Amino acid sequence: MNTFIFIVLGQIVSLFGNAALRFALPLYLLRQTGSAALYGGITALAMLPALAGMLTGGALADRCRKARLMALLDLVTAGIAAAAAAGLPHLPLLPLVLTVLGSLYAIQGLYQPVVRACLPLLLNGTQLLRGNAVIQLVDTVDELLGPLLGAVLLERLGIRGLLVLCGCCFALSAGMELCLRIPQDVPYDTKLSVRSLWADLRESAQFLTGQAAVLRLAAAMAAVNLLEVPALTVGVPVLVVQTLQKSDASLGLVQAVLSAGGILGGVLAGTVFVRHPIRSGTPLLLALSGVCAALGLALRVSVLQFGSILVLGAVFMAVAALFNVWFFAQLQVLVPQAQLGKTTACCTVLACLTQPIGQAAYGIAFQHWAAHPADVLLAAGVLSALVLWLLQTRRTV
Repeated sequence: MNTFIFIVLGQIVSLFGNAALRFALPLYLLRQTGSAALYGGITALAMLPALAGMLTGGALADRCRKARLMALLDLVTAGIAAAAAAGLPHLPLLPLVLTVLGSLYAIQGLYQPVVRACLPLLLNGTQLLRGNAVIQLVDTVDELLGPLLGAVLLERLGIRGLLVLCGCCFALSAGMELCLRIPQDVPYDTKLSVRSLWADLRESAQFLTGQAAVLRLAAAMAAVNLLEVPALTVGVPVLVVQTLQKSDASLGLVQAVLSAGGILGGVLAGTVFVRHPIRSGTPLLLALSGVCAALGLALRVSVLQFGSILVLGAVFMAVAALFNVWFFAQLQVLVPQAQLGKTTACCTVLACLTQPIGQAAYGIAFQHWAAHPADVLLAAGVLSALVLWLLQTRRTV
């Protein structure tokens, strides 16, 4: 349990820096260019390295000592942040932001399968479900503090100062992870090569083809990442900064409130799911569709616009957190420990392949219908509900 606590503490420090940079860099670009389509496109392109990172990270998690791998990834991230701070005044903004964001997402993709693969070695039974809820809480707490403090620090320190501060966070997390001792971890003499990693991924793909239940989970998550999540992740910054013309601090407040909703969802997952397990995630997914549609309707009333973004956005994040905890807990039960890292990574990549498409599409939609952003969210809610209903009739979720 002490090892699990150290993992949680390392996650808090590392993910804070990651969340702050993922908030600040696209916002800085949006402020400089004023283009919602470019904002959505850059976010989508930055996600692609994360998918490749997940595949590689899943294989590495099953072959490397997990604590040392996490420490190495944090050290590399610290170096990237320092290099970006040094190069920002001299290099073109768009390629630099795209490169740094892509690197951050790639390393995060490598990192997350390693953390998830650690949990079954440390926890079991109901503790495993609670452990997943804690990891989800850590992520949402950092998503709360990252944008909130990131907005303040961006105004006070500038983008270069924020990069340096976040680099220090990554270095501190790496130092904590070097102290970890995970029981039953992979021995030192495990062979690691490009061929072995490719063999692991091929083995994982073969395993997945015979696991209909796991593929159904991936299909459900893919629908969420295509139709629901990008509507909020792209739509909220555009609505707050461009439609309502609020300040960076206001956007940080909105992101913080949304993250608080995610914290509530994580708390509920660690309590309600333990006492009352659910077999199907369809009710949670349909609830996300309903929130999107409700936000689209509320935005039509001027006096409700900012308040509806806060309230309904928080509800959306709470339900999304509940589904994420349920999703990963189901994977950890269905997949054997020896294949957990790479198989979970492959399944997550399959589920996330649609997210860049959704982000780019919503960026274009909010740019094209800039005068009617409420219609975009209303259409997202209706369309996602229809797709999920069709999936349910085929017993996909």
